[in-house]
Amino acid sequence: MAEAEKERVTGGRFGLAPAPGGLRLVQDLVNTALAGRPGVADWLMEPGTASAWLSQALEAWSAATGIAAPGIDLDQSDLAALRDHRELLRAVLRAGSGGAGPGTRPGPGREVTARILLTAEADGRVRYEPLESGWRAVRALASAEMLLAQAAGTWPRLKTCAYRTCGGCFYDSSPNRARVWHDTKMCGNVSNLRASRARRRLG
Repeated sequence: MAEAEKERVTGGRFGLAPAPGGLRLVQDLVNTALAGRPGVADWLMEPGTASAWLSQALEAWSAATGIAAPGIDLDQSDLAALRDHRELLRAVLRAGSGGAGPGTRPGPGREVTARILLTAEADGRVRYEPLESGWRAVRALASAEMLLAQAAGTWPRLKTCAYRTCGGCFYDSSPNRARVWHDTKMCGNVSNLRASRARRRLG
């Protein structure tokens, strides 16, 4: 199995533990690329890699939520819009990571509309599925998970790495919710070293 495929199957690209429940879909979407690292493969650039990623992401989402994965197909016409939505999510997460507090994150000045079907089943469980197709279905499902995470209080724990050339999406499971780097040894050390050098120059 190729390394990229192995990352999709194990769910934790860049060695990151997946966010709990369906929130991992938002994390997986943001981590299809890194904002400032062009050398990292972008899984939403080609229909083949995008479809392979989505298949594995929906499989992981289904396992985490207990809801059957919806059938969503992506083609070339979906990819630019889905990449744009990914970066919108990254901007929202980055704004929240910058000290917005535990409430709803401030958005980057753009609203998102998504259509979701809610079905109350006989046992009282509510099933949800997108009422759209293509990239809009991915957006709708991710939006539903954002809403559920806000209701559960887990949304503020989903963050992007404070190192600007990284932007990797991680779930902060620390007791005081104080993590800012996706990897302290990697991004944290680089950022701290640069800050130390800058202070010495100013001194």
